[in-house]
Amino acid sequence: MPGKNRSTSKRIVPSSIAIMILLFDLLMLYYFKYKNQGLPFSKLNILYTGNFLNAIFTFLAILGVIVYAVRMKSKFKSILIILFPVLLTVFLFIAYESTKIHLPLPNIYFIDHPLSLILIGALFSFYQYLQFMFIAVLWFNILGGKELILVRAIFDSAALVLLLLALTFVYINLKKNFRQGFSTDKHLENVAVVLGAAVWSHNSPSPSLAARADKAVELYKKGIVNKIQLTGGNAPGEMTEAEVADNYIKLSKINSKDIWLENKTVSTADQIRYIKDSILTKPNIGKIIIVSDSYHLTRVHEMCGFFGVKAGLAASNLKMNFEHNLYYKFKESIALLVFWFFAL
Repeated sequence: MPGKNRSTSKRIVPSSIAIMILLFDLLMLYYFKYKNQGLPFSKLNILYTGNFLNAIFTFLAILGVIVYAVRMKSKFKSILIILFPVLLTVFLFIAYESTKIHLPLPNIYFIDHPLSLILIGALFSFYQYLQFMFIAVLWFNILGGKELILVRAIFDSAALVLLLLALTFVYINLKKNFRQGFSTDKHLENVAVVLGAAVWSHNSPSPSLAARADKAVELYKKGIVNKIQLTGGNAPGEMTEAEVADNYIKLSKINSKDIWLENKTVSTADQIRYIKDSILTKPNIGKIIIVSDSYHLTRVHEMCGFFGVKAGLAASNLKMNFEHNLYYKFKESIALLVFWFFAL
């Protein structure tokens, strides 16, 4: 009997420690997500898609720890139960610290994102991948797997990532239709916020930026909005996105007093936060209508939910061929999945 109690204790103690570490990691991930976006932790909404996903996978890890501790008995390995959660914590803190360090990286862009941001996303993604591996290793052991458990966990975790990416791609396609009718108060400042897009050589707007600006002008001329907010400073070696869009819109002979410029933001998240902190806080603000391309608006909608921004969405009339449409939706799937999990 004493031997049985000792055996039980050897399983309960490391399992309890592992569960506490996993719960700690979940809370820290939530804290990092909100702090990174300048939001108070009190705004945490566990039912938000990304937060719910974080909770689900943590629950699967904790459930795996409990079942492993109950069923494995003599085959119980405390090093397995402790090592993965500790590694998760280490990589989570490394990933978060990377958001505060300005690394001397070259000004290189890949799929329209700076190298520094891609590195941060990769570090957070590795943390999540490690959690997937931990869940897989636990359940392979529980279900009696004996051979190449770690190798199988690596491949199955990769398969899970691809599955999540595919489901996100489907979600983006299901959410592609956005209402074009808007109810606004003519006595208030109704604002069309144009999200920044690429600037081409010689300070000319890319087709995407031009289409977004055209849509804002259309809303303005229809009387749906009476102000146009241009955003975006992400244009290395050129004028900022907002300035290029401003020059383009001026050709439509719109009163310059009705055009507002913001040229510091470098990402969609920055621009949604700018709406929350700098536009909605202005007096006499009515309806906010965010203008972007249709493939982009699903992520915009999800970000608005995270930031607590209530806004209408208007899709530009940008036309793309099948290959370009597929590319941008695939890129958006990656970006949305990363935002859901890490608010990046």
